[in-house]
Amino acid sequence: MRLAHLLAASLLVSACADPADELDIDEVEVGEDDGGEGKADADSELRVRTGETTMWMTRELERRETPDGAVFAVRGRASRNVIDGMGFVIDDPYGDFAVRSARAFEVTWPASTARTLVDGVNQFVRTSFPPSAGRPDSLTSRIVVRPRFVSFGGASSVYLTAELTPVVLGGTVVYRAKGRTSSAMTGLSATVNGVAITYLRRTDSTHFEIDLAPDHAFAIAGATSTSAKLVITATVGTGTTVTKTARLGLAIKKLGITAGDAYDLWPRPTCTTAMQGCLASLPAGAVDLGSCGEAIEVLACGSQTGVTVDDVAFEAALADGAARTASAAFRSDTAGLVGAARVDAFAAGTLQTVEARLEPLFGGFYPSVAARTAALTSAVDRAIVDAYARPLDLVQPITPVAGNLAVTRQVAADALLRALATYDFLHGEFSRPYDELIAMYRAQHVASVREIRETGVLEEYSGHPEWQVFTGRWLSGPYIEITILRATGAAVNVLIEID
Repeated sequence: MRLAHLLAASLLVSACADPADELDIDEVEVGEDDGGEGKADADSELRVRTGETTMWMTRELERRETPDGAVFAVRGRASRNVIDGMGFVIDDPYGDFAVRSARAFEVTWPASTARTLVDGVNQFVRTSFPPSAGRPDSLTSRIVVRPRFVSFGGASSVYLTAELTPVVLGGTVVYRAKGRTSSAMTGLSATVNGVAITYLRRTDSTHFEIDLAPDHAFAIAGATSTSAKLVITATVGTGTTVTKTARLGLAIKKLGITAGDAYDLWPRPTCTTAMQGCLASLPAGAVDLGSCGEAIEVLACGSQTGVTVDDVAFEAALADGAARTASAAFRSDTAGLVGAARVDAFAAGTLQTVEARLEPLFGGFYPSVAARTAALTSAVDRAIVDAYARPLDLVQPITPVAGNLAVTRQVAADALLRALATYDFLHGEFSRPYDELIAMYRAQHVASVREIRETGVLEEYSGHPEWQVFTGRWLSGPYIEITILRATGAAVNVLIEID
């Protein structure tokens, strides 16, 4: 199979060398769009040949669920008997090699450690054969793996390239997909396993990019559950909403084979002058390094240019989060969001959220101190927005008490917060996700909840003597109504009128 290009070379050891000493190289590469939009063949193989030996490997890696967690496997076979082998990167073993039958083998990687493989490293697989006159006893294959969409569903007016590219964003590696719509977009959102994707942007009126975080990608790669997919929702034309779905796999992008020194033939990327120049030319504070190249090429410059998130930078960012959560303004907001009795618990929970947001950035590479600072500040900002949007995740619930107005106000305000976190604001009059609304209108959000929590008036519910209600406005806009069951003081319904 020659899906893109075939590289064949013979390196002569000397002018009079025996032909058996020739080092033959063969390599195939799968193009970015080969197999895209439903053309992928999960059972297809890639084929290379050298040293009078042919090697086949399955194009798509198989996901297997085991008692110890998911593993990914690539299966291979040779035209000769295989007696042993090993997987390795640089100078370290990586990947578990196993002979499956006389001429078949496989290499497996636990999903928990497969980041290295998928981030673009040269994965080497050495296979050993019984001695055979005129043929090498050992060959080394080079594999490069990419996340790839393996099947698609939904609207044909939304198109995705098959391959995702590892790039550096915010100091870490993400997997970037590109897409387009057949007409101009006015709205765009995406989820993985029902969780909203943070890194999603329109590059012009008909083109977009989606960055999958590693935890999102590995959660759905090769998985078969109905929710294990990317779902894209776009608003196009005069307001038509269309949906595209895609299932993700891991697949071989490049397969090569040689009887020579694999390190010489496929060396590790180095920090080139061109890469240093590209990184230096990025705007101050830039955290998206995708325009400079793939992640493995960018990260090769990590020790020669730019900065990383070290202990000092991490602790400074955490201290920033601690200062914010201890401020008078934050504690005042907290009283409105969760009530005076839960201020300390909420502040502590928010600081834990800050730390959880910062931890994935530790060790990340940035082209400048300004970019590193921007990324760390953004992580603290997002953690605080998370806390304001879903404060009940951080505090203990209030127990209803019938006939106690002060407690019932707390119960009602909590019920409003729970309801807000479940609403689809993107496809209503706000046209924005809930978290984005909280980031934009934090003060109004707090004021709306505070009004119910501190001064809410409990009214009779016409026609239903067993009910009472609190009414108000959220963000000075949508009418809200919280129904209370008189007998228990519990909130039994929340109405938020959104067009």
